Amino acid sequence: IGGAFMLSWIVLATTMSVGGGALITWGGLTLVTALVVAVAWMAFEGAHILPVVTWCHMLTGDLSDGEGNWAANGMRLVAQVVGAVLAIILSTEAGSLANLPDTVFADSMNIAGIGDDFWTVFGMIAAGAIWWQIHTRCNTAWVSAIALLGLGGAMTLTGAHYMGASIADGGTEIANVLVNWITDGAFVGLGALISVKIDGFIKE
Repeated sequence: IGGAFMLSWIVLATTMSVGGGALITWGGLTLVTALVVAVAWMAFEGAHILPVVTWCHMLTGDLSDGEGNWAANGMRLVAQVVGAVLAIILSTEAGSLANLPDTVFADSMNIAGIGDDFWTVFGMIAAGAIWWQIHTRCNTAWVSAIALLGLGGAMTLTGAHYMGASIADGGTEIANVLVNWITDGAFVGLGALISVKIDGFIKE
C-alpha cells in the first residue's frame, strides 16, 4: 500500500505541474518521475509497488497454488489500488482543490482492439520476458529498478493509479479501466512466464 501510495502521489503531482499530464509518456510516467520511482523501488527492496511486478511473480509462481500464489498476489494488486485511492484523496484534498487536472481514462478496452494493435501486446510480452530475466538473474533491487526504467516505455506502469483514480471519481469508465488494469499487467506477466519456460528448455 505504501509503495502504491507513493507512486500515485508522484504521478498526480506531476500531472498537476505539467498541465494535465502532457509530458507523461514513459510507461505512464515522465522520465524524472520514473527515476524517482526507480530509486523508491530500490528503497522498498523490490516490493510489489507496481502491478506488472506482481503479475510477473504471479504467473511465474505455482499456478496451482490458489491461496499462496493467486490469492496472495491478488491481495497485493488490491492493496496497490487502495494505496492509489488514499494518495489521490490526500493530494486533491478529497477533490476540494481548484483547477485539478482531468484524469484521462481509457475510452475503450485495449483488448478490444488487439487485432489492430497486436505489436503493442508483443512489446509488453517481450518487455516482461527481458525484465524478468534481469530481475531473477541479478537479484539486486537497483539493477531491477533500472531495467524496469529502461523497459518502461513498453509497459503500463500506472495501472493501479488509474484504477484508484476511477474509483475515487465514482467509477468513471471503470469497466474499461478494470480490463486494461488486468490485461496490461497480465501480458507483461505472460512474457515473464514465457522467458522462464524458454530458459528451462535451454538448460535441459
